[in-house]
Amino acid sequence: PKNVAIQVESLKKQQAIIDVEGIKKFISSISYPIYFIDFETFMPAVPLYEGTHPYQHIPFQYSLHLKEHKNADAKHIEFLATTGSDPRREFIEHLISDTSKPGDIVVFGAAFEKAVLNNLKKAFPEYSEQIDYIIYRIKDLMYPFENRFYYHYKMKGSNSLKQILPALIPELNYSRLKINSGIGAMYTYEKLQVETDIMKISEIRDDLLEYCKLDTLAMVKIFEVLEKIQDTHQP
Repeated sequence: PKNVAIQVESLKKQQAIIDVEGIKKFISSISYPIYFIDFETFMPAVPLYEGTHPYQHIPFQYSLHLKEHKNADAKHIEFLATTGSDPRREFIEHLISDTSKPGDIVVFGAAFEKAVLNNLKKAFPEYSEQIDYIIYRIKDLMYPFENRFYYHYKMKGSNSLKQILPALIPELNYSRLKINSGIGAMYTYEKLQVETDIMKISEIRDDLLEYCKLDTLAMVKIFEVLEKIQDTHQP
């Protein structure tokens, strides 16, 4: 298969294999302003909230980096629900407000975010129109990687953000964070539901915010690498 051949070639040459035309086409399909967004969810085995079922993805947090134009600095916006009640309404109301101005929405692995949003639409039909507007604008940053428009042997055959980031931007990594995976964030938030120590709660919330922020900052930096490839190959 094509993907395997690209992986072998990259490993042999010890360099990235780049499909410039594929990257150009992808970059030109996305328009500024751009919202880079990542959701965090947890999946209680025993439903905690009315109308939910076991192991349903319950969104409790998002990070958003907004770039108004190509040369603008990314502005960071974040949301982390207060514990002790169903976080979903608070989550979707903040998200609608933070993405109300037009602009493409870039996520990494769009199927996940779309599924979360479609579940929110069922739970809160009064927000259907606004949620549909968010879904309509979603573009998937995983696309150029799963289609091997860009492949580096350091990605180890994976399309995961955690493998792509160190291959493209080695100075940005998750190793220094206390929480360094979506599963880690999920379990940490679940534990937070029963934590009573105010200092611990504050510390855990900071760790969650720091982790989610790196996810969207990583997306901004990866997108900028792809833009540079486009720029250096202009006729």
